[in-house]
Amino acid sequence: MSRPGSYLKTVAWTLLALLFLYPMLWMASSSFKSSNLEIFGHPFSLPHQIGFANYQKAIHQGHMGSYFINSLWVTGLSAIAVVCFGAWAGFALGKARFPLRRFCLALFFAGMILPVQAYLIPLIGLLEKFGIHDSLWALILPYTAQSLPVAILLFAAFFASLPAELEEAAKLDGVRTARFYFTILLPVARPAVATVGVITCLNTWNEFLMAMLFIVDPGMKTLPVGMIAFEQAHNTDYPALLAGLSLISVPTLLVYAIFNKQVIRGVMAGAVK
Repeated sequence: MSRPGSYLKTVAWTLLALLFLYPMLWMASSSFKSSNLEIFGHPFSLPHQIGFANYQKAIHQGHMGSYFINSLWVTGLSAIAVVCFGAWAGFALGKARFPLRRFCLALFFAGMILPVQAYLIPLIGLLEKFGIHDSLWALILPYTAQSLPVAILLFAAFFASLPAELEEAAKLDGVRTARFYFTILLPVARPAVATVGVITCLNTWNEFLMAMLFIVDPGMKTLPVGMIAFEQAHNTDYPALLAGLSLISVPTLLVYAIFNKQVIRGVMAGAVK
């Protein structure tokens, strides 16, 4: 009786996965079609001929290549900063015991629930005061600060779930705190590192509001904002638009596909704690 049930469950999950994957597969397939007539005349068929003309148009005419590089810099540096600072603060809050520990955790939790619209205007003033407005740093620093509360709480929950005997054994062997953190805890915390890194990459890569408000120079724009300009210039060229959307979507799908197991392990570790 269990076999038919397991087969039905597998079929159900497969159909559900196809339901979510089909729009992305259709977008990728249609981006290779040669014209609007081919898309609307044969919307569910594969392209008659595989060509990269639409991607060349998106990269060269729409400057999607430079937007792609800007997004890579912003996303990569933000993710590295969030993992480094979040892991160190999470180690302190998860393992150390000091009087203001719960207060600090409450402050970081408050940072999670504060909407971005509440501090946009003062943030613009700060960026102009420090002279980094209209630069990639105007996105990297706010993205890092915005992602740190979730990262710190995830790392704190993960480190707190580790057995105390691990630290006691390290102290008996004469291992100092810094060495214990870098050589023992960080390798163990790979699921939490992957979780924080992937979440930060996904949120930063797709962020639109701050990228639109803080960046005016066309050469500094990121992919989501650049895609709007490309859409306004090619609003009837659907194959080229779908090629641009594919350029935005594929990197995030690849990142999650590579690290999805580590992400699930990291989230579950924090949830159990």
